[in-house]
Amino acid sequence: MLKKLLIAAAAILISAPALADGGRWDQRPHWKHWKHYRHARPVVVVPAPRAYYAPPPRVYYAPPAPVYYAPPRVVYPAPVPSSSVSIRLHFPL
Repeated sequence: MLKKLLIAAAAILISAPALADGGRWDQRPHWKHWKHYRHARPVVVVPAPRAYYAPPPRVYYAPPAPVYYAPPRVVYPAPVPSSSVSIRLHFPL
């Protein structure tokens, strides 16, 4: 276990100078094409497409049918009682 740990530490110590870049990668000429410049993106404003609507359909409303009412019922007078008996109360005030 200790042997594996020592081999891993030696590998890191040996490869550290090879992986170091000195911190000035942006000043090297072969890295120029990797530089990213902040610039505003072009803005393209496209107007919304015009909406064309079909005219509303012509609507024909038929006139309402004539309303026919039934003739009124014939009203007959109440039958007159055939007896001649009547009670009349007369109170003078």
